[in-house]
Amino acid sequence: MVLVSIIVGLSLGHVMLGVGGLIDRRAGGPPIKLGLAHGIWLGFVFLWSTQFWWWEFRLSEVITEWTLGLYLFLLSYALALFLLSVILVPRTWDGVTDLDEYFLQRRVWFYWAFAGTNVIDVVDGLVKGGAGYIEGLGPSIWLLWLVSGLACVVGLRSTRLRYHEVAAAAVFVSQIAQQFNDAPRLGF
Repeated sequence: MVLVSIIVGLSLGHVMLGVGGLIDRRAGGPPIKLGLAHGIWLGFVFLWSTQFWWWEFRLSEVITEWTLGLYLFLLSYALALFLLSVILVPRTWDGVTDLDEYFLQRRVWFYWAFAGTNVIDVVDGLVKGGAGYIEGLGPSIWLLWLVSGLACVVGLRSTRLRYHEVAAAAVFVSQIAQQFNDAPRLGF
């Protein structure tokens, strides 16, 4: 699990370096327009990554027999979350003047990666305890998966910024609802 933690840490670090780069840019560089859709998606990926790490950190309490396949699966989940953060945060801020425009240019990559990560999340639930486990998560997990799926399907085609803002907010709120539902399981 150390390698999984490192990859999640890289994802979180990449997001935080992006925020730091943005602050530097706003403080003294060429002007940059902040973006609501971009910012909400960035917050969502940050929250999802931290929630994933917490769950997987405690996975040894749920799974007693580890296999190489399970370990590679968990690595793929962590890598998918890292990919989402890499798509959202520019490696260099040169030439980036509008974060919403930046997001729209990468939206197809983002939504395909987001859809793939959601599929991995469903499989992760099955690995943790099958359909019974998923049912035990309650309706909030179904709401999250439904809202995420719709966001991906429409987001791949839509170039309307307003859609992406609403989709990001809906997914983020669904994720928070799921996290509060999971709070007892997460040890809160």
